[in-house]
Amino acid sequence: MLLSKNFLFIHVDKAAGTSIQRALRPHAFPRADSRLRRRLTWLGKLNRLGLHRVLEFPEHVTAAVVQNCLPPEIYGRLFKFAFVRNPWDRLVSRYHFLLRSTDRTDHARIKAMKNFDEYLRWEIARDKFYQHTYVCGADGNLIVDFVGYYERLEEDFAKVCARLGVKESLPKANTSKHDDYRSYYTPDLRVLVADHYRRDIELFQYEFDGLKK
Repeated sequence: MLLSKNFLFIHVDKAAGTSIQRALRPHAFPRADSRLRRRLTWLGKLNRLGLHRVLEFPEHVTAAVVQNCLPPEIYGRLFKFAFVRNPWDRLVSRYHFLLRSTDRTDHARIKAMKNFDEYLRWEIARDKFYQHTYVCGADGNLIVDFVGYYERLEEDFAKVCARLGVKESLPKANTSKHDDYRSYYTPDLRVLVADHYRRDIELFQYEFDGLKK
């Protein structure tokens, strides 16, 4: 997550968020590593009194949490944006990320799994790895101004930079090497993702092969 006096970037994991943060960090407020500030985040509406000035939001905070913490006039004037990714592709990327990230809590668990099939079923059973929850309010409607796509990253990031009046290029970060994501899916696994992540797929207009034409 990045916050400045002009914009709010919501970091959806495994959708080029680390690269975007590195590019735009010079234009955002500096982050302070403070447990107190992170705890104050969850005070919500109390921050209308001015406590928002000392908040420290989690890396993958949702737009709804930020909206709840900031005074309406401040949240309203920010340019709020996020980037999303094809759910089938995103799951393969996360699988390989966890396999190589020895410092992650779930690394050993994922490493011990037989294959992607086992990982995918485990991930679905956790019922957590959604994207719409980052950018929608309680009513299910978008509460950000712009949703960019990993599939057209350079083009959509250029739109963000134009809106912010900055010139930045994207560095590569947290990339994982693997085969084409489609090769990981049997027909059954493909349907499992389609059913479980239906809201993401419908909201962001995806199909198995990418963005809908």
